[in-house]
Amino acid sequence: METAQADEKEHMTAKKIIFLITPPATHALDESLAKSEADSITEEIAEENHLLLPKAFARCGWSVTCATHSELSLGPRGIEIAGNPASHYDLIWPVGFGPKNGFLDRSALLASIESSRLISPISKQILHHGKSAWVEHCPETHISNNPNTLLKVLSAEQGAWVLKPMAGSFGRDVQIIRAEQGSLLEKMFAQAPGMYFCLQRFLPEITQGEIRTLVVGGEIIGSYLRKPADGLRANLAQMANAEKTTLEGPAAKLVATIQQDLIDNRIGFAAIDTVGQWLMEVNIANPGGLGTLNRLFDEDFGAKVVQAVERFLD
Repeated sequence: METAQADEKEHMTAKKIIFLITPPATHALDESLAKSEADSITEEIAEENHLLLPKAFARCGWSVTCATHSELSLGPRGIEIAGNPASHYDLIWPVGFGPKNGFLDRSALLASIESSRLISPISKQILHHGKSAWVEHCPETHISNNPNTLLKVLSAEQGAWVLKPMAGSFGRDVQIIRAEQGSLLEKMFAQAPGMYFCLQRFLPEITQGEIRTLVVGGEIIGSYLRKPADGLRANLAQMANAEKTTLEGPAAKLVATIQQDLIDNRIGFAAIDTVGQWLMEVNIANPGGLGTLNRLFDEDFGAKVVQAVERFLD
């Protein structure tokens, strides 16, 4: 009897976290994934955040709830999630953006929750996620939804460029392109009318790999090297190889700069991708890497994530 009461008391006093999760097959904003593309990312997703994060917090004594992104509502008690007031939870963690339908409405509801209860403010998650954020640290970059704008850059500058859709992920539709390949640029724009594309200087160093650094609560959880199999795309979904690495030199200095920006913006979860002194991207919506760190170092980094979050909330 005393043991049961102690367990109940411990459950009542445990910190409460709710993850907003939509099944991997439908969770991306880009709903146009072909089945073959969806299959190619299944292995990477299957061991990542929507499974690993809830398990990590449960192991560390948190009371864990998982709901879908669509289980947000507004009623007399204010914002509710899965039938409970948002204030019921110490931390609300959206894993990814959720379905495209209702995205802006969900964002408005999340924005009305006090930001200290969210792993990252929804405004920061939206506006700092993508290829235009922290562009001052990236190789020369041009972004436009007008093919003529990027064609002018391409024809005026020698050397190789990388063309990639702004809304893309997992390395899909990323192409190396040169001045004489303007028709390829036009073709990609024609296939996605109105979409924005990024034209960025190709870094030959990418063939040696890209370092991903996972940052939680402003603290570095770990780093690893992603070596592209095709000399371009360092995404594990594109068959890149992951290896242990040490973050040092210009890369470490750059990560420290981005790390401080994350702290200043109260962004609690991010992955920073670097090649030498250059930033490739900062992923905030749903960065992978926890499972890869676990495998490479034969260590459970989940507890380190939870500890960083607990310090972040204090």
